Parts: sequence; C-alpha cells; structure tokens
Amino acid sequence: MRNYWYVSLKNKYPLPMRGQRKRVVMSVQMKAKYSIVEMIREATPIEIDKCKLLYCGHGFYSDKHIQENLSKYA
Repeated sequence: MRNYWYVSLKNKYPLPMRGQRKRVVMSVQMKAKYSIVEMIREATPIEIDKCKLLYCGHGFYSDKHIQENLSKYA
C-alpha cells in the first residue's frame, strides 16, 4: 500500500478529528529531534502547520526517493 511520508520537526503527529473513526496516521517512528510519520492521505495545511510536517514523498518506505528525502533530516 502506497502511503504519504512526512518528517515532523516537533515530534507531534496528526490525531483523528473529532467524530472521525478512520485513522489517518498508520505509523510513527519517534527519534530524538524528529519523527517519521506515515499517513494514509495527504496532510491538510492545518496539520502541516500544527505539527511542522515536511513532505518526503508518496510510495513505499523502501523507495529510493523517500529514503533520500528522509536522510536529509536524519
């Protein structure tokens, strides 16, 4: 399944909105200064601003372009 990958500079991630039962975040890998967030859909501008998300790509975790973008922040 192809997902959207983000780096959170605040170690926060989007929580489900009130009244929604469907989760948006599939997984979060917490590091000391950042988090890697895997999402089902694209983040909204509000989520991007609130959690300081940086877009890394759409696809599988093992894809070359996602690994390159994630390594910029590691």
